[in-house]
Amino acid sequence: MHIPVLPKEVLRGLSPKSNENFIDGTFHLGGHSELILKEIKPEGKILGIEIDEDIFKEAKEKFKGNDKVILVNDSYVNLEKIVEQNDFKNISGILLDVGMSSWHIDESKRGFTFQKDEPLNMLFQKEGLTAEEIVNTYSKEELERIFKDYGEEKKYRKIAEAILKTRKEKPIKTTFELISVLAQSRQSLPRIFQALRIEANGELDNLRKTLPQALKILKSGGRLAVISFHSGEDRIVKQFIKENKESLEILNKKPIVPELGEIRQNSRARSAKLRIIIKK
Repeated sequence: MHIPVLPKEVLRGLSPKSNENFIDGTFHLGGHSELILKEIKPEGKILGIEIDEDIFKEAKEKFKGNDKVILVNDSYVNLEKIVEQNDFKNISGILLDVGMSSWHIDESKRGFTFQKDEPLNMLFQKEGLTAEEIVNTYSKEELERIFKDYGEEKKYRKIAEAILKTRKEKPIKTTFELISVLAQSRQSLPRIFQALRIEANGELDNLRKTLPQALKILKSGGRLAVISFHSGEDRIVKQFIKENKESLEILNKKPIVPELGEIRQNSRARSAKLRIIIKK
């Protein structure tokens, strides 16, 4: 089950009102959007973008018959094009909940978690460079780069060397095979898996490309809320705000983080950071 992160804070930050239109760029199963829909009745609409085809099918079924929800199976990196294709106008707010959902860990069987033995896939879409291909084809320098930059892993050199040594003998194809390579550095597992997922899906580059589009399509006074889980993502948002300070107002100078009660109910929320800006 996907539990939306920082639900009260997102709702307060986006401040949805009756008959307004919103975009949920990371729709998942519509947890945040359901809350927004209650506030934008009777005529407000949600344009939901979901990159993962399997989640999209579930969401489509869940919201079947709801003419206030427009669902698109695509990436938010194509935001402007999606808005144009769906003739979606007068946009009061956009939400980006960056990263994977609980569904990817619990149900996808694509190797997003080191707690299950699954194929090293880690892709949100059907097509792309899988984590298995990255692990088995990247040079030592390329592996070091992603483990250092995306995983913020101090032992990046040692881990890259261990992977190269192992794959000379046989390819590393599953999560448990990768874990066995990292047996000497088990505390590094979350960071290594995170780095591979970010690289496979081009997550940081996609965020960089999407933020200017979001600001462009928002109406004056419209709000953009971004939830990030990785310091690299948060840095991109901060840099974007700095570069566009003449065009926007910062709602929260420091990122909003989950309260202890939410973390107790949903441990996966603990690294979440929410930043909200208003277009002038």
